[in-house]
Amino acid sequence: MSLFNFNIDELLTFFAVLVRYSILFSILPFLGDRLVPGPVKILLAVAATLVLFPALVASGKINPGEARIWAATSGGILTTVGLEVVCALALGFVCRLIFDSISIGANFVGSFMGFAAASQFDPHQESQTEVIAQFQTAIAMLVFLALDGHHVMIRAALDSYRVVGLGRASLNAIFNQRLIHMSGQVLVFGLQIAGPVAVSIFSVNIIFAVLSKAMPQLNVMVLSLGITTLLGFSVIFFNIPGFQGEVIGIFGRMNDWMQGALGALASRSAGS
Repeated sequence: MSLFNFNIDELLTFFAVLVRYSILFSILPFLGDRLVPGPVKILLAVAATLVLFPALVASGKINPGEARIWAATSGGILTTVGLEVVCALALGFVCRLIFDSISIGANFVGSFMGFAAASQFDPHQESQTEVIAQFQTAIAMLVFLALDGHHVMIRAALDSYRVVGLGRASLNAIFNQRLIHMSGQVLVFGLQIAGPVAVSIFSVNIIFAVLSKAMPQLNVMVLSLGITTLLGFSVIFFNIPGFQGEVIGIFGRMNDWMQGALGALASRSAGS
């Protein structure tokens, strides 16, 4: 097989592989951000497909000869391409869940400190995010890059054909159960990140409640705002090592989550 001399079967298979990689590189965290220009994403997907396609064929992970079967009808082509899109979206969504857990916890922290109205557009989340959340998300992204998390993410995406073959993804009950479990874990991770600030501010609010009963003339609303903000910033500053440890633990589950999602998507073909 020559790299620039594809026959019709190889060309159709190459296009199907390109669909999976182009969708992945457009929605994966960090690579799929709006800060990354669209032409760069397209070039990265095409380059990855050109480099890996001969290796995938040589290793038997994909078989261009099968294109004579699934490409025999328009419905077969649409089904295969649609399943490739589903596989890429599912895998990218799982990666997004990891980063969403950090964003949820950071937004909890901002809300507890009274910064719910102080928000800006975050290009990574592509939505309005609290200022405190942007600060903690930036730290998490630096930790992610320092741990070579982007390499883990790209490696799992490029090696997805080892688990889920071309056009063999299946959104089944196993995948739904794992997705529900992962979604629950996202909330758990978010609460773990927000825990130190939440406990500190809750304790201070209890103290202010006691003081308001003991000294009714004390203006608790005015005092609590400044003290809560100062306490929140202090806890965030002194808890940076603990925050980094939580983030490392969360990112350490990324590869397991991606492999688990791929295994669930391939469960139908494995059982057949």
